[in-house]
Amino acid sequence: MMGRMSESAPTAVQGSTTNFRLIGVISFVIGAAAVLMTRLLGLIAPLMVSTGLPWAYSLISGMGILANALSLILGIVALVLGLAVLLRRGAPKGFAAAGAALGGAEILSALIGFGQAAFYSAV
Repeated sequence: MMGRMSESAPTAVQGSTTNFRLIGVISFVIGAAAVLMTRLLGLIAPLMVSTGLPWAYSLISGMGILANALSLILGIVALVLGLAVLLRRGAPKGFAAAGAALGGAEILSALIGFGQAAFYSAV
C-alpha cells in the first residue's frame, strides 16, 4: 500500500518540470504575439500610404513607435523567459527555444522598426 501512494503522489521534480514547460509555452506565446503585432503594422502601413492623406505618414510614425516599443518589451520578456528555461537542466526546451528565438528576432525587428518610424517622420 505504501508503494501505491508514493507512485501516485507527484514529486517536486515532476512539478518543477511542469512549471518550466509552462514558462516555455508562455515564452513562445509572448514571442508569437510580438511578431504578429509587428507584422500587422507592416500590413496596415502601405494601406494608409495608399490613401494619399497628408497625415498618413505622421500616423504611421506614431503607430510604429508605439507598436515597436511594445514589441521590444514583449521580445525582451520572451527572450528572458526562454533563456531561463533553456539554461535549466532537465527542463523541456522545445517551446522555450522557439520563444527565445522569436523574442530575439523581435528585438532586432523592433530596433529596425524604430529606424523605419524615424524615416516616416522625416518624410
